[in-house]
Amino acid sequence: MSYSKIFSKNNSIFFLALLASTFSAQAGTIVGTEKEGSDLRVVYVKNTSAKFDTRYSEDSVVLSKRRAVIAEESKASDTEFTETWYRDGAMPSRISVSASRLTIMNAAELLQPADDINWSQSEVKTLVRQGPDENRIKLTILGDGYTLAEKDRFFEDAQRIADDLFTGDTFASYLPLFNVYAVFVPSQESGITDLRNKNTAFGLYRSPKGSKRGIMPGNSSAIERALSMAPARADYPIIIANDNFYGGLGGRYAITTRSVESGTMVLRHELGHNFGNVGEEYDGGQVYSGANHSGRESLPWNHWIDGSKEIHEGNFITGAYVWKSLNGGKETVRFNIPEQQISGQRLFVRISSVGWSNPNEIKVKLDGVDAEITGLYTADRSFFDLKPNATIAPGAHTLEIQDVSGDGDNVLAFAQVFSMPLDYDFTADKVGGFLTYNSSGRSVGYRPTEDSCLMRNMRLKKFCSVDQENMWHQFFNRVELIDGVQQKGNQVELAAPNLNSLEIKWFKSTGQGWSALTQYDNLRSISRPELDAGKYRVDVKFRSPEIRKWDSKFEDSKEFSI
Repeated sequence: MSYSKIFSKNNSIFFLALLASTFSAQAGTIVGTEKEGSDLRVVYVKNTSAKFDTRYSEDSVVLSKRRAVIAEESKASDTEFTETWYRDGAMPSRISVSASRLTIMNAAELLQPADDINWSQSEVKTLVRQGPDENRIKLTILGDGYTLAEKDRFFEDAQRIADDLFTGDTFASYLPLFNVYAVFVPSQESGITDLRNKNTAFGLYRSPKGSKRGIMPGNSSAIERALSMAPARADYPIIIANDNFYGGLGGRYAITTRSVESGTMVLRHELGHNFGNVGEEYDGGQVYSGANHSGRESLPWNHWIDGSKEIHEGNFITGAYVWKSLNGGKETVRFNIPEQQISGQRLFVRISSVGWSNPNEIKVKLDGVDAEITGLYTADRSFFDLKPNATIAPGAHTLEIQDVSGDGDNVLAFAQVFSMPLDYDFTADKVGGFLTYNSSGRSVGYRPTEDSCLMRNMRLKKFCSVDQENMWHQFFNRVELIDGVQQKGNQVELAAPNLNSLEIKWFKSTGQGWSALTQYDNLRSISRPELDAGKYRVDVKFRSPEIRKWDSKFEDSKEFSI
């Protein structure tokens, strides 16, 4: 059953919460809450009336449930971010948080601007407009660390990133479902807090200091106030840090930087979390859940496996997550391979770096012998692979990464070492079950492909077929196929997202049933004089090779009279 058909989203009540316990709220009053420590604060309040299709008895549906903070090589927050649609009158009348003290603040008081934020100098622009906000997914892009003099830079960065997302391979097919807005709020200082504190609108800061890893939100009240300035409530907030190097965050906010090298790369990955309600696919992470994860060999994505199902398992040897400046020196990773583990196996090494702008800056040696690495050299965050052709002997081994440039900016982020069976299948886009390891080196289950998804390999610009299909399902929990049927002058017009592969069929009521008007198949507009007075219906179905698991949410129907 499609929840998008159960709820009339144009007027429905939206309840938004950061959850660590069980929440409820007065119907039509609380739109957003945020849990901080033992307190629950109202973020903003909206009164609304709602009309729903009373043929269904379901009272609510969870649209999204994810950790509030997902950062690289950091423990994900215990707090969860949950979005739920409630039927009118179905929101519980009491607020209860078990074992917690509850504080509800006046929304206007909560959102008072900080003294050093000049909200009057804020500005809002529309970057992408694909249809009515009430039936589109809304992205709102904020920027932190952009001064008033850098306002044009922010809007240029926001437009560039929006274009990168929707004109490339990653989200292009989803574009008709989106509206994108940008909200500029001036900061007192340029850049974000790192080794030195900066006075910025939203207080973004690098964590840990000096690294090119996580970027955390600081002033959540200011962030929420800025989001409320957009023409419609953001389904997925995005914050761009005015910083030229890699960094970001997933969860409640998708955070990235303006880096030309890595900004969009990070954002694609973080939005993959948020759009799809899924966890990581790379090794060494914290959160493995959702449609791209299976804890067992019985894979939920069997419908994407062409041929027989194959399970592929390697061995995680070590994950040296050092984040160390080489600065003219070297880092040595020592590891041991048990004899029983290496039989018929090949070594596989993945390295991540910062500052390796060309191959002459670094030397990599395996057991004292120069080893070739493949990847993209940049002064920003980079990822490399080392795949020796020969099998490796059991026993003690060393991996050395040495700075030979002396320029002082070369950092080793991590080095992960695996052993893989000789018949391990590295075929691009092959769907099966591929074993994944968490930050403790323990196997946590299976992902759909070896290395064909940006949820694993951030340098890629595409999702695997399993992730791609899952996002269609998530998006159509929020969006309906028909915006409406309008009679304009001599035309009857179907308003619908401009998706490819829509099947459109028109019908007229005969009093005994519906008669198909096949001459109008797949037309969005009909000349009104051709239609007699009476009752009509239009059916719309969405078909796509990106969807193999059918659901009724991919069809819609609308009746109207002439």
